Amino acid sequence: MKIGVDARLLERKITGIGRFLIILLENFPLYDKNNEYYLFTYDKVDFKPEFYKNIPTVKSFLPQKLFSPLWCNFILPYFLKKYKIDILFSVNQVVPLIKIKDCKYISVVHDVIYKADPSFLPFIYRKYLQLFAYFSIKVSDLIITVSEFSKADILKNYKIEPGKIKVVLQSANKLFQPKLVSNEEKKLLKKQFGLTEKIVLYVGMLENRKNINTILKIADMFVKVREDLTFALVGKIGYGGKKIKAEILKRKNVIHLMNIDDEALSKLYNIADVFLFPSLYEGFGYPPLEAMQSGLPVIASDNTSLKEIISDGGILCNPKDYSAIFNEINKLLNDKNYYDTVSKAGIRRAKDFTLEKSVTQIVEIFNSLKNQS
Repeated sequence: MKIGVDARLLERKITGIGRFLIILLENFPLYDKNNEYYLFTYDKVDFKPEFYKNIPTVKSFLPQKLFSPLWCNFILPYFLKKYKIDILFSVNQVVPLIKIKDCKYISVVHDVIYKADPSFLPFIYRKYLQLFAYFSIKVSDLIITVSEFSKADILKNYKIEPGKIKVVLQSANKLFQPKLVSNEEKKLLKKQFGLTEKIVLYVGMLENRKNINTILKIADMFVKVREDLTFALVGKIGYGGKKIKAEILKRKNVIHLMNIDDEALSKLYNIADVFLFPSLYEGFGYPPLEAMQSGLPVIASDNTSLKEIISDGGILCNPKDYSAIFNEINKLLNDKNYYDTVSKAGIRRAKDFTLEKSVTQIVEIFNSLKNQS
C-alpha cells in the first residue's frame, strides 16, 4: 500500500505533536517492510530519503494559519489522487474535507481540549479547532487516540461509532532513564540552573490548564518549612503564561527554565526529588511518563488521562487539595522507604509503554484497512 503522511510539521519549530511525528517516522522503517511511505510537505525535506518519498507540493507567502486550510482541502487532495495514495495519515487530526476515492483517511486526535474549559485556549484558536476538528472527525475513516480517556471524551462530544476509534498508548523517549549522577556533577548542574539542595520539578507549558497556581501555593506553604527546596518549572510560555510568569518572579523558591534540551532534561529528572504535575486536563501526559521512566517519584492530578496513564505508578491527588499535595511532597522528602517504593512503582509502570508496541499497533491499523472497500 501507499501511505501518505501529512509531514508539514517537519518544517516548523518542533512541538509535542511534531516530536510524536518524528518518533513515528524514525521507527516505521524498523517495523514496516511492506508499505510505501510518501511525505507531503510544502517544501523539500531531507528525512530518511532511502525509505520515504518526499513530495514537495506548494509553498505560499500567505500566513500559515490562512494557507494551511487551503493546502489541506485543495492542494493535498490533488497530490493524494496523483500518487494514488491508499491511506492518508495525519498526526494533527486535520484531514481534507474532500474525500478522494479509494483513499482512507486516518487522523490522530490527541484530545478534544477545545471542548473542555474555555480558559484553556485563546478564543479564535478554540473556534478554529472546533470547526475543522468537527469535520475531520466526521470525514476520517478511522481515528487514533492516545488514551481511553481521550476516546471517551471524543465519543462524548461527537456522534460516531466507538469502533471507529483505536487507542494507541504512546511511549517516552528512551533517553529518560535512571542515571547515576555524581555528587560533583549534581553540584555543577544545580549551580548552572540556580537550584538548591532539594528540587520539586514540573515539566510542561506555563499555561492556564496546567494549573501552575497549585504549584505556587504549595511553594508558598514550604517557605516556612524549609529553605533548601526549589520548585523548578521547565517549559515554554503558553496561553495565560505571562501572568503565571509574573507570579513566579514574586517568589524566591520558584524558578522558570526555558530552552532545556532533552539531554539536560534527563539530568534534571535524575537530580530532582519530586515530580509535581497538577494539570487540569491531559489527553495523555508525556512528562509524568518521562519522570516515572527516570525513577523520579510522581505526584499528579487524579483526573482526565493522568489517573489512567500513571495508575499505580505514582501518587494521585485532587489538584486543588493543597494540604494533601504538601503532605505527600514532605513524606517523599523525609521518608526514604516511601520514596524508594514510589520510585520503583513508577519504573514498573513505565515499562507498560513501549515504542515497539505503539509503532507496531499503528502499522497493524494501516494493514487492517488494506482489504476494506
